[in-house]
Amino acid sequence: MRRYGLWVGVPTLVAGLAAWAALADDKQGWTVVAAAVAGAVGAFGPTATERLAQAWERRQAQAGRLSRVRVAELPESVTWLLRPDRQVVPFFGRGWLLISLESWFNDPRARPVRMLVGAGGIGKTRLAQELVSRLPQDVRCEWISLQSEAETAALIVPRSLLILDYAEARDRAALAELLCAAQQADHVRVLLLARAAGSWWESLSDAYPRQAHLVDALTSAPDAVVEVPAKVDDVHDARAVVAEAAAAFAARLGRPVPVVEAAREWPPETPVLRLHADALVAVLDGAHRQGDYDVLGEVLGHERRYWSHTARTAGLTGGETLRQVVGIATLTGADTTAEIAQIVRRAPSLRDAPASRLDEFARWLSGLYPAAPGSALGVVQPDLLAEALAVRVLVSLSAEDQTRVLTGLSAGQAVRVLTLLGRARVHEPGADALIETAMRADLPRMVETVVEVGLQFPGVFTPVAVRLFGSADIDDEWARKMYGRVPYPSAEFGALGLALTTRIIDGLPGDAPPGVRALWSSVHTYRLVEESRASEALPVSEDLVRQYRELAEHDREAHLVYLAAALRRHAVLLAGQPRWAEALTFSQEAVGLWEEVVEGGRDGYLSELAGTMNAHAAVLAGNGLRDEALAASRRAIGLHRELVEIDRTAHLPELAVALWSAGHVAMMTGLVTEEVVAAAEEGVRYFGELAAAAPDTYAGRYRNAARTLDEARRRLSDGGPQNEDQNRGVRPA
Repeated sequence: MRRYGLWVGVPTLVAGLAAWAALADDKQGWTVVAAAVAGAVGAFGPTATERLAQAWERRQAQAGRLSRVRVAELPESVTWLLRPDRQVVPFFGRGWLLISLESWFNDPRARPVRMLVGAGGIGKTRLAQELVSRLPQDVRCEWISLQSEAETAALIVPRSLLILDYAEARDRAALAELLCAAQQADHVRVLLLARAAGSWWESLSDAYPRQAHLVDALTSAPDAVVEVPAKVDDVHDARAVVAEAAAAFAARLGRPVPVVEAAREWPPETPVLRLHADALVAVLDGAHRQGDYDVLGEVLGHERRYWSHTARTAGLTGGETLRQVVGIATLTGADTTAEIAQIVRRAPSLRDAPASRLDEFARWLSGLYPAAPGSALGVVQPDLLAEALAVRVLVSLSAEDQTRVLTGLSAGQAVRVLTLLGRARVHEPGADALIETAMRADLPRMVETVVEVGLQFPGVFTPVAVRLFGSADIDDEWARKMYGRVPYPSAEFGALGLALTTRIIDGLPGDAPPGVRALWSSVHTYRLVEESRASEALPVSEDLVRQYRELAEHDREAHLVYLAAALRRHAVLLAGQPRWAEALTFSQEAVGLWEEVVEGGRDGYLSELAGTMNAHAAVLAGNGLRDEALAASRRAIGLHRELVEIDRTAHLPELAVALWSAGHVAMMTGLVTEEVVAAAEEGVRYFGELAAAAPDTYAGRYRNAARTLDEARRRLSDGGPQNEDQNRGVRPA
């Protein structure tokens, strides 16, 4: 009996101690379980059980209250749910567009290029993914990474679909080459995705002159560009899109499906990504928000919990520090581990951190997101979230820290910075001010970058660069090298080219060789004319003629072609004033010098002689020299015909212009003949041929040539040569 009593007493003692510990310390896990079990079999059984149950209820109630006020850390990224490649939300809508794209792929007569354009987050990538899923299994579909265009052109196989996202950010020459290769291959289609088809698309042929006409034909076809609307179809309104997305996100996360606010309205142009982000926030918050709110900011707020979780696991802390590091990384990207380390050092919060701490943050950042091919660092995605995060982080910094972040970037990082800011300015108010800050931080690096990305954002970067040139301390050697990278002619970069030539000429030393000074004066004149500043170009051109005369006196063979070109340009400028008599003197001399050059065995300048003769005909007509003007026009046409026989593709546009000009010259002199009308008709035919291949380049000229032909026919029917008195003195526009 004593042994039994002792056996009963031991569990009684254990039960009492365990229960007391549980109630006193409010412990979790095995302590509470041990107390409950021991209490159930011990002498304190009923009393301990009741007290434990009451404590457990109090603890659960407290946990419930805490869960409502505490932001929990997330073990996974939530932004990945919005990535189109994850396909968390089932695809729906876009039926007519998919049918059109399928028909395009299957039609053997279709041109091989289509480009889908639309705002960021509109659903272009997801649409392309859906197209791929609907094509037959034997079709080879490839997503071509950035910087792989030229390599892909050599690897094209029949019956394939090549998809190029971020088409506007591609190397233009390599992209043009790829399009031409697709045209010549057997049933190959190229699907491009871009935010807009602007200057970069319209001038793509300039980057690939070897097959410029073919590129123009491919890019200017009426059906080459397809705009993707915000609305997915006529069945799914914004509320339906949000509701379906919320159900999909809830299923993936194992959370309740929130009720979408019935009274909520969205602007009709709201991108699908923003609607999906709205649904994701509703799932994460447990309820759909009423009224408008910063949906991208809320998603990023939830994403910060993921950063905190992973950082804490790595032994790091600091919420704002994490935000700065991730935001700067998203802005600049990194191609090497050294650049990742530099990103961490740019964060203001880590300015004074020891090297060991910086290394820890660099390792954490490297593993935060998976890196894309060719990159050393993964960043926040999709793009709208990346742009919002980068801009908002940078805006939150002081002016000094902004400059520090944007100074010393690599060429690749500078491209990413301006590209991101250019895209973000559509939806992030602070982006425009940051563009100027970035340009000021390192003007030479950013000007180099503007030439690379400026066509994607016409009128955005170039004006800022030109304005900053006035007060910037620019190295003369850099300016001369930089000028060689600025395209000519160029509507986008003409002002930048002019700013550079102005700076170069102003920086020439007094003892600069005359030939060097004349060369830069020459290109400066071209840039002034390009920017419609002919009145300023005239005195520069006059001085340039003087310089080349002096140079030709010392070495005629070396400088003859430069003098001839300067004379022709000066004659054209004078005619534009119009100062016909002075223009005639320079025009006649220019023709004589080009004849001397060609007769000296330099056949490569025959096109210069033909073009100068064509301009000379107009100057003669402006001076009322009818017969001489018509004779010069005939000779110009004859020279252009010789050139067309040598290379029709290269010289047909020049012949078309000469034939068109013949009609103008005839009307200026008042002598419209059947010969003139026939020449004008031939010119219209050629312009029609050119416009069919490249409407953006030649459609306007075709219409103007057709109007000239109609006027020439009218005058011929009214009496032609008898109208010379009333037409004498008419000047070309």
